[in-house]
Amino acid sequence: TRPDIVGAELATELERLQTKVPPDSPQVVAELVEEELGCPLTELFAEFSETPVASASIGQVHRARLMNGQQVAVKVQRRDIARRVRVDLDILQGLAQLAERLPELEPYRPCASVAEFQRALRRELDFDRERRHMDEFRRCFAGSELVHIPRPFPEYCTERVIVMEWFDGVPLSSPQAIAASGMDLGAVARRGAELYLEMIFRHGFYHADPHPGNLVLLEGGGIGLLDYGMVGRIDESLRED
Repeated sequence: TRPDIVGAELATELERLQTKVPPDSPQVVAELVEEELGCPLTELFAEFSETPVASASIGQVHRARLMNGQQVAVKVQRRDIARRVRVDLDILQGLAQLAERLPELEPYRPCASVAEFQRALRRELDFDRERRHMDEFRRCFAGSELVHIPRPFPEYCTERVIVMEWFDGVPLSSPQAIAASGMDLGAVARRGAELYLEMIFRHGFYHADPHPGNLVLLEGGGIGLLDYGMVGRIDESLRED
């Protein structure tokens, strides 16, 4: 989402990490879910689609149905992602230390930027933290017509698995489907802007990863907001300034 920083070619390649990463195999996904939740998949879900609806850099999402009939989205972390992230962050830190020695790059504070990136990414690997963020957003926007936050099911959530309410809608990453939906896109854009103004100025707590794959247009013009691994907080004095 930032071609101004990394260039258009690299930004286009990185965009694939939002929803188009080759998924883990159904067997690996089933093993991880069973390992995390302590039950066979057949005892946890009445239905579980082996084909993910989205597959991103840290995890993938599968549609499923609980035993009580509730349609849910199951977000499953990639099997080896924690180790791979740790290795990549170590490499990135080494590169930042080298970049810091170059006078033309020093003003960008490469080491400080990488340190901030490391903190954010490590937090994103903790799905239990993400579930708590969802609960906090649901309290902030209870009864709001601006946005819909999926309800998590805590009894099916761990550090590597989140089970949450399923949203039927059109993701912003599908422009052709949006055009075909007939929605008033001007009204949707205004609603999205109002949503972020409210998050920042009223709550001081905002969704910090609003790429198109994380925004879903719902029937009636509502916005469904997905993926709460990365959030930001702004204290009252900064909001006032």
